[in-house]
Amino acid sequence: MSEKRRVGFIGLGAMGSRMAANLLKKNFDLTVYDVRKEAVEILAAKGARPAKNPREVGMRAEVAVLSLPSQIEVSNTVLGENGLLEGLNSGGIIVDTSTIDPSTARRIWLKAKEKKVGAVDAPVSGGTVGAEMGTLTIMVGGEKETVDACMDVLRAIGKNIYYVGGPGSGQIFKLLNNMLVGINLAAVGEALVLASKAGVDLKLLYEVVKTSAGNSWAFENKLPNMLEERFEPGFRVWLQHKDLGLALNMASEHLIATPLLAFTYAMFESAKALGLENMDHSAIVKVFEAMSNTKVSRYKPLKPQ
Repeated sequence: MSEKRRVGFIGLGAMGSRMAANLLKKNFDLTVYDVRKEAVEILAAKGARPAKNPREVGMRAEVAVLSLPSQIEVSNTVLGENGLLEGLNSGGIIVDTSTIDPSTARRIWLKAKEKKVGAVDAPVSGGTVGAEMGTLTIMVGGEKETVDACMDVLRAIGKNIYYVGGPGSGQIFKLLNNMLVGINLAAVGEALVLASKAGVDLKLLYEVVKTSAGNSWAFENKLPNMLEERFEPGFRVWLQHKDLGLALNMASEHLIATPLLAFTYAMFESAKALGLENMDHSAIVKVFEAMSNTKVSRYKPLKPQ
């Protein structure tokens, strides 16, 4: 009987804990680390081995997966003292499912290459439901042979896996995706406040637009949150704001005008200023409510003529 493949997982938040649980279900020999001990203990109770730091994860793993909030945490975890790269042996692979800037992804790839370690950027889309069900979309950038060598791990956490190019390419695709999500969310919030003020039957609006050209993932999946004021995360406002900022930086590097992106970034900045940073990103509707002094729940549907 073949030996279990040794996999490490660092970052056991809303997404990472669910992805790590799927790796356990797929019978990998899993070592986990998080700055929060309670998150590690939950996975340890399910059969994972706890580690004291990222270096220890690397020492035990052939493939080490990251799911962290930003490039700061990713850089510190991989390259810092007692970092992952200190522990990984030659031939090991880093799989970063975080959403970070492409330049940091390329820098980590270069640093890893110096130690004969592979690195792929593999940001994910599909939210906590996709993470739990193992149906995430994964946009993978890196050297093709490295990607192929960790495909079994990617298939354990995702369903739609796309190889999109060299190092940093996965992050470019993810930032474009999250740019579109943010802009769509802002559009849904604005339209919903207008519809409410106009006295529209909002549930009927939802049913009509779902089958019409105005539909989008944001409309179909997040308008119900806005209607029912269900803003538990989910993908938090501050994370959406962070990703829009990274997309703006990328646009600036390429000298591309992105007025819709800039407006949406400012709207999520306003959401943070209103204290909404830890709510689901669908809470952007509250910014439009504040701007118009209008509450979505305040208006009743129009009576039939």
